[in-house]
Amino acid sequence: MRLIPLNALALLVVLAFASPVLAAEAGQEGGKLDFLGLQRYDLGIYTLIVFGLLIFVLNKYAWPKIKVGLERREASIKGALEEAKRERQEAKNVLEQARKQLNETALQVKAMLDEARRDADNLRTEQREIGVKEAQAERARAKREIETRMAGLSKDVYEQAVTLAALMAEKALRRQVSISDHQRLLDESLAELQSAANKA
Repeated sequence: MRLIPLNALALLVVLAFASPVLAAEAGQEGGKLDFLGLQRYDLGIYTLIVFGLLIFVLNKYAWPKIKVGLERREASIKGALEEAKRERQEAKNVLEQARKQLNETALQVKAMLDEARRDADNLRTEQREIGVKEAQAERARAKREIETRMAGLSKDVYEQAVTLAALMAEKALRRQVSISDHQRLLDESLAELQSAANKA
């Protein structure tokens, strides 16, 4: 802001308004400032000198400080605006980074859940397979035990049948069977029992 054109403009405004007043009062006798002993045109010149001195003093002492204060205020406002822009950009960057991390975290959580589901399915499959294998092993063991018991029972039944057959033969013949007869009858009875068991 240039002060010299401003001062000149103010001086012209004062002269424009003061000249009609001075001319009107110059025609009258005895004005308000007669106690100073000045004529009315002298009052206009006096006013201009005082006004010029006031402008000079303001330009020399007050205006530079006001200007410095205004410039500092303007610089402070500009700095605050720049800082606000910078902080806004940083906030945008932080928000974008937070969104990116949130998306990455969501993807990681989804992957972890998928992996947990796969592990659970694998564990169920393994447990099922282990259960099937254990059931098959239990069935095979039970079958072996049954076969062993059947073999033992068959042997017992066979021996009792032989004894019974010998007793029946002895009673039927009403005589004492010799050892060779007894052996022959025993073999025949065993053969008959085995053939009957095979047919059953």
